[in-house]
Amino acid sequence: MSVSVRPGPKDILARMGPELYRAAYDKGMSLSSYLEALHPQSDFKDGLSAFERVLKEAGIITTSIPEMGVYASQFRDFEVSEGARNLVPEWIASQYRRARWAGYVQARAGAYYTSDDELLNTWVRPYADQATPRRLTRDLTPAIPLSELVAVTTPIDGDAYRVFYLTDNAAEEHMVRVGEGANIPTATLTDGEYTIRLQKYGRALEVTYEALRRFRLDKIAYYLQRLAIQTEADKVTKVIDTIVSGDGNTNTEAEVYNLTTLDSGASAGTLTLKGWLAFKLKFANPYALTTALVQEAVALQMLTLNTGSANVPLVNVQGPSGFGSFRPINPGLADAVSLGITAEAPALKIVALDNRLAIERVFEMGANIQEVERWASKQTQKLVFTETEGFACLDRAAALILDVNA
Repeated sequence: MSVSVRPGPKDILARMGPELYRAAYDKGMSLSSYLEALHPQSDFKDGLSAFERVLKEAGIITTSIPEMGVYASQFRDFEVSEGARNLVPEWIASQYRRARWAGYVQARAGAYYTSDDELLNTWVRPYADQATPRRLTRDLTPAIPLSELVAVTTPIDGDAYRVFYLTDNAAEEHMVRVGEGANIPTATLTDGEYTIRLQKYGRALEVTYEALRRFRLDKIAYYLQRLAIQTEADKVTKVIDTIVSGDGNTNTEAEVYNLTTLDSGASAGTLTLKGWLAFKLKFANPYALTTALVQEAVALQMLTLNTGSANVPLVNVQGPSGFGSFRPINPGLADAVSLGITAEAPALKIVALDNRLAIERVFEMGANIQEVERWASKQTQKLVFTETEGFACLDRAAALILDVNA
């Protein structure tokens, strides 16, 4: 009887190279995810991911803990073996991912836990207080995380992507009773006339090797995360452009509403509460306004909307008022809107979307394999990370624009 033995961290370190990266990319996975599939964290009790376990095997410490007298390795420690050197591309990629998702995934290193992390009425948190969990971390985060805007992420193995759109016939968009042999109301998936061309995003960190090799890894990680955050900001700009101008296919740009049309008493350039509420109501079922992207001037108007002293909207009256209040039951009407402030938004306009349905992110899996090979063959000493991706309109009706100046 043959026994299948999975390779351990020592074996993986010895095999570490472009072939292992390519095997991961061929399965549509990052190297970290691929190793995790081979050695899931649940099989161990050390609290480490599979990639962290290989780093440990190589003697690499990525985070300093001064109070314990532990300090991150220097970059030159990656040079102890060929396998250790080939860990560098994935370590760089992990810093990019950490910067991208830091607002959503709790970081084990450098996290400070608050009492909000425990359940009410436990010995750690015996009192009732604000129910919103908070966790303080030292991670750098993008001002507007891309994950706040993207509904679906699709990996592909090329640099071009043909988008499909759900087409509803107005006469057939409702479910109706049909007789025997009658046609059933049908929605159609149609492909776009033009393909979405993916663009290459990336940054390189260049420094003399003599200086680089003496840097501690947590310091290098800081610089890499700074570069990653700017790359994410550039992608947010592309998302805004996709909503405003479309993805290249017909009728994919967002519909624009004028403020003075929604509120005849409004003056162009000055947002009103009635105009804002009327715009929010334009997101009809099944859509909801979840996210708004604006410049600072419009953000200030939104944050200081005047409800007036004589006619306070009944929805704002709190508690038992004696004459009741309204509780909207339509999805999204009673929910807060996530507000993203960016200079890349069009002036005096509110770019609004339902982030569950509006934007599709498409990326080429393994697009950075050339950088991996160049690093492995010692053709470069630059720290490089690249991604090839693009954005498409998943559902045109899920994004609308309010022109405050019209």
